[in-house]
Amino acid sequence: MEKSLGGGEGRRLRLDAKIVSGVRLGNVSYHMLRECLRDHEILHAPETYAKPFTWYATLTGGEHALRDGLHAGTLVLCHGDIAREVLDAHPDCFCVVMAQEGEGFSWAQEKRRRGRVLVVRQIERFYHYDSLLQRLFVNDLVWENEMDRVVYSRGRLDKLIAVSEGILGNFVCITDTGYNLIAYSRTVEPPRGGGYSQLVSTNCYSKGAIEDIERKVLGVVRANSRLVVCDPAGDFPYPVLHYPIFINGAYLFHVAMPCCCGTLACLKDLFLKFVRRVEALCNDFWKTTVNLESSCHRVLIGLLDGESMTDEYREIQLARTAIPQAKQFRLVRFRFDASMPYRDRLQVVDAAKGLNGGACYPFVYEEDLLVLYYTDQVCDAALSGRMLYADVQRTVFEPYGIAASASQAFYAIGDLQLAYREACIAWAMRAPMEKECASLFGDPAAPCYAFEHALKYYLLSESCDADLVAFAFDNSILSLLANEDEQAGTNIVQMIWVYLNNERNATVTSKLVHVHRNTVLYHIARVEKRFDISFDSPLLRSRIILDYQRLLLEGRVR
Repeated sequence: MEKSLGGGEGRRLRLDAKIVSGVRLGNVSYHMLRECLRDHEILHAPETYAKPFTWYATLTGGEHALRDGLHAGTLVLCHGDIAREVLDAHPDCFCVVMAQEGEGFSWAQEKRRRGRVLVVRQIERFYHYDSLLQRLFVNDLVWENEMDRVVYSRGRLDKLIAVSEGILGNFVCITDTGYNLIAYSRTVEPPRGGGYSQLVSTNCYSKGAIEDIERKVLGVVRANSRLVVCDPAGDFPYPVLHYPIFINGAYLFHVAMPCCCGTLACLKDLFLKFVRRVEALCNDFWKTTVNLESSCHRVLIGLLDGESMTDEYREIQLARTAIPQAKQFRLVRFRFDASMPYRDRLQVVDAAKGLNGGACYPFVYEEDLLVLYYTDQVCDAALSGRMLYADVQRTVFEPYGIAASASQAFYAIGDLQLAYREACIAWAMRAPMEKECASLFGDPAAPCYAFEHALKYYLLSESCDADLVAFAFDNSILSLLANEDEQAGTNIVQMIWVYLNNERNATVTSKLVHVHRNTVLYHIARVEKRFDISFDSPLLRSRIILDYQRLLLEGRVR
């Protein structure tokens, strides 16, 4: 880039005059220019200038200005005599003029020029101001390139914040639709007041902050992504820039920046540059993630990742869902083929939202589609294996050919990570399960591989984990019945064991357990109906026998 770094002391340097041919250097706004010159004496400046500066030129020789020409949108640094020629010849250019002591600038206030010229009292040498403005353009160009690199590489939001902290200079935070903290400034401390310190410590806005956002921001923008400036209020003396992000009409993310340092007009321009990249990443995130309108998705992912979270935080987030009232859960995992087109995946996602009659939460985790089934029914058959098989087969397997794996039923949302491990293991054990089904039923195909049937194979694997095995047995049908036997003084578990080991012969069973045959049939039918099972299933029988042997090992069978 050809430029003049010296001189500018009037016409005596005209022989060395050079024009810096316009080099496109991003988009510098007028407010950014004013912020750059805030420590200098401004003699004249328009209140505002709408067009961005995309080129920069240093001009110390007026005779070159008309001959060489300037790009539209060029910011020109020059002296007054040159500025008059530039402004008259190039109506799309803007001039920053260096005025020396005693030099008049009445020409700058003429109607055709006053909106396109800013006059600064020149105290330092000309090259000082040239370096200052070049640094403004170059820093902005580097920043925008760094942000674009994050976007193009499908980077994370926290990386986007990291490359922006030096330019923005203020604390930035991004939350999701449930007001969960997703990313925030790491090198800029949150300001005192306004709830931002609490946001960082608890990973969620306070109830009062949520009410303010919903009333002052979301109540204004309705369903549009746009900038909202909230004035200082109460004990928080700073304005705050808010930008809610809507995708396909759904409110998904919220970007906020309390403006503790810098001029508000400049910070608004910088903030908008930043949120445009945030929107780009969020749109890409939307393409690969579903059910973000559910406020619990961050909590569910956090539970899967083993993130530490307070009970209060979890309760606040889950309070907006049906999960606190649920009595029972199952986690179902669908594996997408890597070559499956995005459009086809969306169809599967839409179909999955109808599983369990809509009583489910689908979300993407590590490229898998997970569906959390839940029920508020006390009925033990509500999420039975037979119901699950039929539901998955009808809704996903038959129309799209995608099989699933599933955890056992479990009863506390805090056990979600263990349930996910069960679903993953069931998928990993599908080969022996398919061979077993082929030998039993003549067909290896299955819409869903359930962990209750994969447990026996997992116990034989080298990677068997004692904690997961204990969790699986504790949530089994027979374990539940054993607990009830202990409390009621009954012996239903032993009756089932004898019944299965005598080829489901009620007469033989009645003699061995010393009850009437009809009593045996009554209790067997009652258990089958309660859990929606059939002891005719060889898969179920093999698991029941395994559970009974575990109870024998634990000494829980009388």
